[in-house]
Amino acid sequence: MKIKAQYNQHQVQDLNNNPLCSAIPVLSDKSSILAALKKLPSINTNFWTLPEVYQQTELLKLDYLHVPVPQLYALYNKFVSFIFHGYSLYSPMSAERRRFQLDIALTARNDEYFTGGGCGVRTTSNSVLVSGHSGTGKTTAIRAGLSLIPQVIEHEIFNGVSFKQDQLVWVSFDLPATSSSKALALNFFAAVDQALGTNYYNEWKDKSHRSVDRHLGQMQLIAINHHLGLVHIDEIQFMLEYKKQKDSPSFIVLEALFNKLGIPMILSCTSMGRESLLADSKRLDFTTARRLLNNREFKFSIFRISDRFFTEMFDALFAPELCTNNEIPGQRFKEKFYFLSCGLPAVMHRLAYLHHETVSQLRAKKPERADEYNTDDLVRLEKVFRNQFSLISNALKNLRAGNDSLFERQIEKDTQGNICLTNDEVQNRQENHRKKAVKNLPINNTTPLGIPEPQLSIDASSMDSYITGGSNE
Repeated sequence: MKIKAQYNQHQVQDLNNNPLCSAIPVLSDKSSILAALKKLPSINTNFWTLPEVYQQTELLKLDYLHVPVPQLYALYNKFVSFIFHGYSLYSPMSAERRRFQLDIALTARNDEYFTGGGCGVRTTSNSVLVSGHSGTGKTTAIRAGLSLIPQVIEHEIFNGVSFKQDQLVWVSFDLPATSSSKALALNFFAAVDQALGTNYYNEWKDKSHRSVDRHLGQMQLIAINHHLGLVHIDEIQFMLEYKKQKDSPSFIVLEALFNKLGIPMILSCTSMGRESLLADSKRLDFTTARRLLNNREFKFSIFRISDRFFTEMFDALFAPELCTNNEIPGQRFKEKFYFLSCGLPAVMHRLAYLHHETVSQLRAKKPERADEYNTDDLVRLEKVFRNQFSLISNALKNLRAGNDSLFERQIEKDTQGNICLTNDEVQNRQENHRKKAVKNLPINNTTPLGIPEPQLSIDASSMDSYITGGSNE
């Protein structure tokens, strides 16, 4: 979001003397923040009388459903405080700052990047780590919190002095899946282009002849010239796959890229990624860990059925307009839905969508038996899960049993961390697994290989024990 600078009077006077701080509005009312981010799709009240194609179009509105997680208010406050603090340490209009920008430009031109010292006095900045199970909504929450902050602010004049500047307040991008620092740079360039409307990605995508350090130096130059206030880097667990490959991104590189420039960072990863990375002293020594993770950690866990977030998500996914006879499913359906989805927002969303779609398709296909197909159908819900979630059903079974590490390993192995797969993607992944397995069979083994469909067995005792377990404190 790009806005024209409007300078605010903050309650801390020091923030009013700096255009970078003064231009950022503050939302201090928690209820207003959460209300601003809650998105409930408006479903046509005549949903069940519409032709099937329109019903499916209406169901796609669920893609835009968003219920803020409880941590979101704390994340927003952390982001804004980081930005304010980082900007308050320098004056963007000072001669010292211009010299610093020139020093960074000269460093990049010499095919190097700034790693500390020699370019002015800088201190390491604040950073936090956000981790959680795949599908708990951590990335969505981070980017929702960032969305409340203007991303680009266009300045013209501050206190009667010319200050023509597009201020890049924050940027969010993923660590590359490939072990390439140049790919890291390109991901950053693409994110900056999307925010500013610049063309850095196209300028650099064909410059493979340039050194890695030149790419990293350009990242720093862009960040400094546009007064980048906060950077979010997602999928940090990809670093586990880089191993010892030359020129692959590392924590030392990330710290030098942003932390040593005084730009605060938000790092996010899966729970397994967090444990593995922090235990790997080769990638993250104590000094680097202390500098990179020097503020609060936010840990996302699965939600309990009694949590308000789960109830709000369930009520939004099963709004009366989407339910047969406008009747919201009862408690037994809600409990089974929780059991199957494990309280993971990503799984909840897809399971609800596919269940609604299945019921509407069956009623359209067999109108004479329409009364038999209802939203509040536990057996139908279980069939949808069995047919559409076979790729991750074993992983979810591990999560229900409390085997968090096995859940993450299975998710990463089977879905590469993406638990919201379409049916076509599921079939493609299964076919790839089958081909790989066939290729690895001994030559004399003629037994045909298939991918067995995971069996889902739910009894009352196992469901009761699961529903009362787990915590999101």
